Amino acid sequence: MKEQGGTQRKRGFMLAFLAGLLWGASSPVAQYLFEQKDIVSEWLVPYRLLCAGILLFVYAVVWKRQEPWGIWKEKRDGIRQVLFSILGMMGMQYTFFVMVQETNAGTATIFQYLNPAVLILYYALLYRVPPKAKEILAVFCSVSGIFLVATHGNIHAMSVSGKGLFIGALVVLTTCFYGVLPAPLLKKYPAEMVCAWAMILGGVVLTLATRPWRIAASIDLGVVIAFLVIVIPGTILPFCFYLAAVAKVGSVYAGLLSSVEPVAATAFAFLFLGTKFQSIDLAGFALVLSTMFILNYKFT
Repeated sequence: MKEQGGTQRKRGFMLAFLAGLLWGASSPVAQYLFEQKDIVSEWLVPYRLLCAGILLFVYAVVWKRQEPWGIWKEKRDGIRQVLFSILGMMGMQYTFFVMVQETNAGTATIFQYLNPAVLILYYALLYRVPPKAKEILAVFCSVSGIFLVATHGNIHAMSVSGKGLFIGALVVLTTCFYGVLPAPLLKKYPAEMVCAWAMILGGVVLTLATRPWRIAASIDLGVVIAFLVIVIPGTILPFCFYLAAVAKVGSVYAGLLSSVEPVAATAFAFLFLGTKFQSIDLAGFALVLSTMFILNYKFT
């Protein structure tokens, strides 16, 4: 039994690591579409959400035998699902890919990892409870890391544009919505169904807002392959891997191992797209990423 449990944990660790690796790899693929194929976020994101949402919905209903309409039977849950779909899923996906388009895959991904620090400050103000020592340290590391990435240590010479910083702030905000809004739903309904509905609804709203069919896009084999990579190995597979990892090793270990995502995004952008990062950028990335380990470390 112990050997079987150990095997399950190893599989869980590997699945979580693969989830982060695949998520990280999808960002440079999007950067490739933006830089070399003249695709824009307003075209890519709505189609990505719709395709991924429909595939996940089919997987949940056909393969997992999940009931698709339960969320809509209670008004309060339905309202929260709509809010999560628009503010969380659609908001995070759209602002993230706009950030990739404005900066690069590594920088956009690292901005997502600011959300724990922001949530710490939010809850400290909301409940008027002073943050713990490790939470203060995590906030300090996050702010210091983004300062290094944005300024390279010189406040008078910004390496990230003002527009990039504004979009980055929206990435942080919508990532917080993405993490907080679905929490009550995930206690009552399967995660696959909650996220499938969020992708579909978010995709519909964004499609109506951006009308991607009116955007000129030169579709060739490279664009089709890149799009499929973003949708299937970049969205569906890592999501399923991550859920399986949570079931095997718990959310803490799964979250820590999947935090390889910004490292993978940076490495793939450097290796395959030639994106240049300075050592001070990598130091900033490391500081932001360290918050995941600080917050999950049990100080004695």
